[in-house]
Amino acid sequence: MKHLPLFLFGTLIGLVTLGIISGDRTNTHVLPLQESQEQEHPELVEWIEATLVVEGKIYSVSLPKGSSAYDLMVKVQKTSDFQFRGQEFPGLGFFIQEINGLEQSPRLGKYWIYYINGKKAEVGISAYTVNTHDIISWKYEDEE
Repeated sequence: MKHLPLFLFGTLIGLVTLGIISGDRTNTHVLPLQESQEQEHPELVEWIEATLVVEGKIYSVSLPKGSSAYDLMVKVQKTSDFQFRGQEFPGLGFFIQEINGLEQSPRLGKYWIYYINGKKAEVGISAYTVNTHDIISWKYEDEE
């Protein structure tokens, strides 16, 4: 009975060591099924056309049906001079911090706000599923 706490301690140390040796799996990137299918079987993917507009500059792309506004931005970033930066918040989604070198300024009350077909979005970019011929627009404006 005296050796039980020592055994538990040794087991705990072993498990922690095993976790360290096997590496941190929290940053492992797994392709979503749709992106995987796009690469492996492009003939099976249904495509839609969508447009991203940022400060008057227009980017039109094809992307797989079911893609989010975030996916649209990633695709445009990969295929043009468009750049964006932000942060993922678990349970809330992806929040934009900077577009094409222009960073939000909470101190000045200036933020990047996005619109779907001319209407201010009511959901985050990672939650909105883009429909064919949607126009996603970003404007740098005062907080309302």
